[in-house]
Amino acid sequence: MTYRELINQVLIRLREDTIATDWSGNINDSSTVSAYQKVIGALINDSKRNIENYHDWLNLRETVNISTVAGTKNYNLNSGQELKVVDAINNNTGIHLSQASRVYINTVKYPTDDTGEPLYYAFNGSDTSNNLKVDLSPVPTDVHTLSFDIIKPQDDLSTATTVLKIPSKPVILGAVARAISERGEDGGTQSSLMAQEASDAIKQAIMLDSGNTQYETDWYVNENNSHGTVNFR
Repeated sequence: MTYRELINQVLIRLREDTIATDWSGNINDSSTVSAYQKVIGALINDSKRNIENYHDWLNLRETVNISTVAGTKNYNLNSGQELKVVDAINNNTGIHLSQASRVYINTVKYPTDDTGEPLYYAFNGSDTSNNLKVDLSPVPTDVHTLSFDIIKPQDDLSTATTVLKIPSKPVILGAVARAISERGEDGGTQSSLMAQEASDAIKQAIMLDSGNTQYETDWYVNENNSHGTVNFR
């Protein structure tokens, strides 16, 4: 579902005027999108970011490949700062790299910067574009192709035709709940009901997404909630 379609789905549920189908380009530069419609666009991004954090969505996965250089320890992942490494493998040897802390590598495992085939990686700073960097240990003595399987949130939606990567229903319902709460029209009753529907929608979406691989079974729920519902912030 596109950003424009998401906004309109929320507006319909709020009984507000929808955005014209001829809107294109960045929402912040558009003169045809009203101020309130832009607020809804922002709430959709809030809902999207919240739902992205609840689960390792398969559609947010991508692979980052780096080629090592003999004697070089630090490498750029070129993927921003918001990411989760699911797996890292040396394609030359088939060996999976283990994540470790820099303290462990520097003081326990390889305190003298031993060289050889990389077995560990540790996050170490970022470049001027805020891309995370990793240290490899041992420091490679040869060229290796390393593949990092990561989960990376989608950038905030801003243009009309940008397609949402994660399931749309919980994003829409989460945005509606936020909009009702922001209006303060119902004393919290209607927004709570909508938040519950959004919680149910995200549970169903996680079950479907997890069913595509036996390892995708982690749910993030509010343990303090006796009903076991997903907590929307």
